[in-house]
Amino acid sequence: MVVEEVVSVVIHKLTNLLAEESKTFEKVRDEVQKVLAELSKIQSNLNKAEHQEQSNKELLFLEKVYRVADAIEFFALAETYLKRKGFVKKHSLVIANEFKLCREVPDVMDYSDNISRLKSEMKRISKQVPEHEDGIPSLALAQDQGSQPLRRHEQAFQYSDAYYAPNKEKTIFKKDVEKLLKQLTSSSKLLQIISVFGEVGIGKSVHVKTIYNKLEVNKKFPCRALVVMNTKWSVRHLMMAILQQVTGLKVKEKLKDEVLRGRLHGFLKGQKYLIVIIDVKSRELLEDLRGALPDAYNGSRVAITTSNEEAASFADASSRYHFKPIGIEDGLKFFISKKWGKKGSPFSPHNMEDLKNKIAESCQGTLLRIALLAGLLSTKEERYEEWSRVFEQRDFATKSPSFDILVFCYNDVPMHLKPCLLYLALFRKGFEIPVRRLFRLWLAEGFVKPSRGIVPEDIVEGYLEDLVKRNMVEITKRRSDESPKKCRMIGALHDIFLPRALKIGLFHLHQKSDEHSNAVAEHRFGVRRVVEYTNIKDYSTSKAFNPNIQSYISFNGRKKDMPAEEVGRFLKTIIGVRGFGLLKVLDLEGVYRPRLPKNLGNLFHLRYLGLRWSFLDTLPSSLGGLLYLETLDIKHTHITTLPSSVWDMKHLHHLCLNGARLDISAQSTKHRGPSQLQTLWGLFVDEKIARKIGSTLSRMTNLRKLDITRQSSSTITTIMTTTTATTSTTTTTNHSTSYEEIGSWISLLSSLQSLRLRSKDKMGRPSELIIKPLSRLGNLSQLYLLGHLRESVSWYQIPPGLKVLTLSVSKLGEDPMPTLSQLPNLMVLRLLAASYVGQEMHCPKNGFPALRVLKLWKLEELQILTMHEGTMRKLHTMEIRSCRKLKELPLSLLQIKSFDNLVLTNMPNSFVHAIRRKKKKHTKIVENEYDC
Repeated sequence: MVVEEVVSVVIHKLTNLLAEESKTFEKVRDEVQKVLAELSKIQSNLNKAEHQEQSNKELLFLEKVYRVADAIEFFALAETYLKRKGFVKKHSLVIANEFKLCREVPDVMDYSDNISRLKSEMKRISKQVPEHEDGIPSLALAQDQGSQPLRRHEQAFQYSDAYYAPNKEKTIFKKDVEKLLKQLTSSSKLLQIISVFGEVGIGKSVHVKTIYNKLEVNKKFPCRALVVMNTKWSVRHLMMAILQQVTGLKVKEKLKDEVLRGRLHGFLKGQKYLIVIIDVKSRELLEDLRGALPDAYNGSRVAITTSNEEAASFADASSRYHFKPIGIEDGLKFFISKKWGKKGSPFSPHNMEDLKNKIAESCQGTLLRIALLAGLLSTKEERYEEWSRVFEQRDFATKSPSFDILVFCYNDVPMHLKPCLLYLALFRKGFEIPVRRLFRLWLAEGFVKPSRGIVPEDIVEGYLEDLVKRNMVEITKRRSDESPKKCRMIGALHDIFLPRALKIGLFHLHQKSDEHSNAVAEHRFGVRRVVEYTNIKDYSTSKAFNPNIQSYISFNGRKKDMPAEEVGRFLKTIIGVRGFGLLKVLDLEGVYRPRLPKNLGNLFHLRYLGLRWSFLDTLPSSLGGLLYLETLDIKHTHITTLPSSVWDMKHLHHLCLNGARLDISAQSTKHRGPSQLQTLWGLFVDEKIARKIGSTLSRMTNLRKLDITRQSSSTITTIMTTTTATTSTTTTTNHSTSYEEIGSWISLLSSLQSLRLRSKDKMGRPSELIIKPLSRLGNLSQLYLLGHLRESVSWYQIPPGLKVLTLSVSKLGEDPMPTLSQLPNLMVLRLLAASYVGQEMHCPKNGFPALRVLKLWKLEELQILTMHEGTMRKLHTMEIRSCRKLKELPLSLLQIKSFDNLVLTNMPNSFVHAIRRKKKKHTKIVENEYDC
């Protein structure tokens, strides 16, 4: 992200702000729009610029761009503050020092002062901007007119095989991997330190991580750690990271190096351990670490990966593996696997021969470069003539020694994606980012360009798809329906893009002084995004640092007995004496019990409030002042109630709760509610709330994800004694009318994609679940139902698009398989405890055409499972738990070609032995003798 990307984001954010606050900007609209028009003109010139190095002149212009944004956003916030406080004549706000400092002044000013100051600031900037129109260099290559990038962001998002298909790519370094695996699991008792050497992007780390996660390796080493090195880490950082992983405890930062070394040595001494260290930079670091690695003669292992040849020659290394650049033929095979997979190339042999030579010439035999080239070409039309235009561009054609395909591929990334890509670098290298979190941060930061008729959440999914398609971001974990759950930036790219993001002030990393520092960017551009890796109490509180902060994201995990009180003090400095702050993102996910200021609601333009896994008990009462909030995430906290002012948040898109009650006052029925709400997860509804919440919920017609737990009616038990016997009569007080209304509302949510409904009594036990037929939910992909169902499965008319279905304590008396087997897209079926209480299950011919995973848990009466020809042809995993009356599995199931994994938990030995005799060789059985 260089100047043109910064300008693009600023224009987009400010244009949105003008639209959202049209009345606020009514008297200054001309001045603001003139400046934005001038920035747009320069942006157009920048897009046509040739590839040059970043210059000081470019950075000077960047300062002015940031100043425009600061002035306009401060104006909007000051107006909001003035209107809310009502200080029209008695008290007002003076914005001074280029809108950076504010103070209260009595009986002097009114709103006109704020307006006149913004007008003068815009005029002054407008005079300075034109001098930058010409001659500003850019790091972005000119777009080739004949080759257009994929424009998925302009279309509704569609799932694609390239994005979601499981990666079963075969390793290029098969022999090396086999040798390394054999050495790690050998019977040798001596401690062995193994170095894996190869240049950046060759694929060494990926292969070592794969070995680390293998089942036989997991069983061999009870004590394990995998650490991805930060570029600037010392041996101290490394020892802390290893100690934290092997002990599971947060390590005190103030411990001296020798104390850390002693503690690590002491803990490992009695353990059989495997430690993998990715991206070691120097031999000295390994020599410093060696004293902390005891040899207990029990077969412990240490494996390192490095691109530093000297580090690979570490004296204590038992063996070395050199991953060399792959040959021209292997390079072509790898390219084909990344681009077309099993389908193979559609081009002629002559064209493929030419392509092979160009791949070898530009990628130098490294897997990363080949993957990036394949990703770049995947965004072009699949015609060889179209691809040839890419290779004919100047940087390719000149064959310059300084040419690097990594830079070329980055420059080809569309401008709207570059800030999203660089933003990934604020997460630590190797950190698996929840896709849910990333999407909502991108949206809150203003990186997503709206498109008429398309929901922003669909656009942002397309952004990630494009970056994955380009092989710059990898999906590290998928949900059961194979949609992405976690992702991360490719490690080698993280090392390249992090310094670039710091240089232009995209964010500031608050961490140890000997790690990354972007002090120059801090002072030149101010600090806009603070990313905390160490205690924020050490952060500078000077005025030069705080006024422009728009995002505060913390990764400072700690022991669960130390509330993060310093968070509140830091937020108070942001709000300051002016009474408000520019903060748009406050992400404290995983920070233990952060202390939030009482005037949190004065962060008027806050878009994202992430408190997941913070274990907070309450929120400030001023929460209702956050009228622009888009995401409120309090999942995995102890917060059980929220004020009714939540319904005033018209911009709220995602509300993630933890079984919380939403306060519904008498006036709440008049509230329109957040009509744009797409996620309502973790709502708890009892009878009292159900009677009042119906009308409010009925206005939420755009929901995509819904999770409601209802508390059923109270149960009264009466004891009757007669001369012959004592009997117990249970009477259920029925107040189901309100729940019926909620069920009717749910059945009409045509946009719903994920639905979880649970019904429990006051003791927390599953009870009757009231739902309506689901036939209208054409977009429903995931369904989870907990509670007794009144009817058979067929009555609920489950939509055919369903991919994941979970039933628990449904107490179905009729076999659900004949109905469920007809769902053409069902990939995962979980029939959990008491979901079916019958004795027999029959799967009809050619049923379950898409099923991959089947789980049968605690079906205590099930005895017979039969499968007819062609059923579950794509099944690869089955789990059977505590179905102790089940006699056997059908032979046709065990012979399915794709059936790889069978997990048996708490099943009779006779059942397990019978399965082992019948199964195919490729089917692995994992047997657990306990019920977890």
